[in-house]
Parts: sequence; C-alpha cells; structure tokens
Amino acid sequence: MRIAIPTNGGGRNDTVAPVFARAPAFLIVDVDENGNITNEKVIQNPAMNAAGGAGPLAVQTLINEGVEAIIAPQVGPNALGAIQAAGIKLYQVAPGTPVEEAIKAVTSGSAPSMSPAPVAPVTPATPVAPAAPVYPAYPAYGFGYGWGRGWGRGRGWGRGWGRGWGARLGYCPWTGRPSRRTLRWLYGWW
Repeated sequence: MRIAIPTNGGGRNDTVAPVFARAPAFLIVDVDENGNITNEKVIQNPAMNAAGGAGPLAVQTLINEGVEAIIAPQVGPNALGAIQAAGIKLYQVAPGTPVEEAIKAVTSGSAPSMSPAPVAPVTPATPVAPAAPVYPAYPAYGFGYGWGRGWGRGRGWGRGWGRGWGARLGYCPWTGRPSRRTLRWLYGWW
C-alpha cells in the first residue's frame, strides 16, 4: 500500500504537519503486508503557497504519485471531496506525531478512519405541490383621491374618501379595471 503523510520537512524522522494542504512536504512510503517500509520518497508540496484551491491541488499531486491512503490530522472540505472522489483512504492522527508511529498506527489498524458514512439520496415522501399562481399587479392603489382609509368623511371606522392614485387614474379598486368615466374621457366613447 502506498501511503502519503504531510510532514514539516520530510523524511521518516520528521513529525506530521498540523495541516494537510499547506504542509511543506509529503512523505510517500510503500508498505508491504507485514507493515515494513519498502520504499520512501519526499516530494515538495506545490500547493503550499497557492493562492486558492490548495486542497484539490495537493490531492492531485498525490494522485499522480499513485497514493492509496493519506494520514493527516485534519483535511479541508475541498480536499476531502477530492480524496473521496479519487477513492483514497483517509486516516487521522494527532498533529506532531512522529511519522513512523503514524505509519505503524495505520498498518496495525489502530488509527481512526475519517471516511464519512455514505449519504442516502433524499426522496420526497409526498409529491411536491405546484407553485401558487402569479396574479398580475394592477395599478389600482396608491396616492390620490379615491376610496380608502383616510380623512373619514362619514362612513365610520375611518373609512371615507381617502387618497389613492387608483381612483385618480380611473381604476376600480376592487377589480383593477378602468372605469367608464376614464374610458369616456380618454377615448370619447361610452
């Protein structure tokens, strides 16, 4: 199994870096079935000083190296998505752990896996109701003379001849249609 560990400088005698994507270097080791290290390689992290997208860039670097597992203390959401999409196993250790102890924890099975449980697709239990109809806006209400709640000339409860643009423009406040008086004045008929 090929394992990648973010380190503070590189090498087997180093410690695990506190972050994954902005770590200075990655140690890539090949481990056989007995847990022995057969090959090791240190690569510099090209995403360490990236302006943005450091997580996916670091994961792509490890994918190009053929990594099958990653040991890290924490991984950002973008990097985690790239790791899951690539099918790479992810193990968690405390930051500052010696690299050899981290590798032994993974090969012995004592390191916790950070792979989340699969998410079930969401299906609605009931069909979704159609959207409410959209009614056209009539310019029947506003400022100007017309029926409304103002100035209370009789009629009680403060209702009377109020001010509203609707009546002034000749629109009926209940139907929103032009009144006959307006049509006669505008067009000379009715």
